[in-house]
Amino acid sequence: MNNIIYLLIALPLGFTLGIFYFVNLWITVRQIPTTQWPFRLIVGSFVGRTSITILGFYLIMDGSWQRMLISLVGFVLARSILINYWQPKQEYNDGN
Repeated sequence: MNNIIYLLIALPLGFTLGIFYFVNLWITVRQIPTTQWPFRLIVGSFVGRTSITILGFYLIMDGSWQRMLISLVGFVLARSILINYWQPKQEYNDGN
């Protein structure tokens, strides 16, 4: 019973890691044209985001591959939702 609770908690924690990772990626990409040191920004942001995300997955996993898998599903779910949210909206023209 206790293991099921940990599995259910892993999904929103993975989702939170995904939101953290991809929102910070979005912020980094938007700042590239305005910074004096784009390489430092890109590399620093990548190292920071990746380090925190891997540490988060490691703490969530706690030796259980099932928790890792479920948190990874939450991470990918966050990615899918953010891609759908941020994609440019197309206007449909019916020919009139």
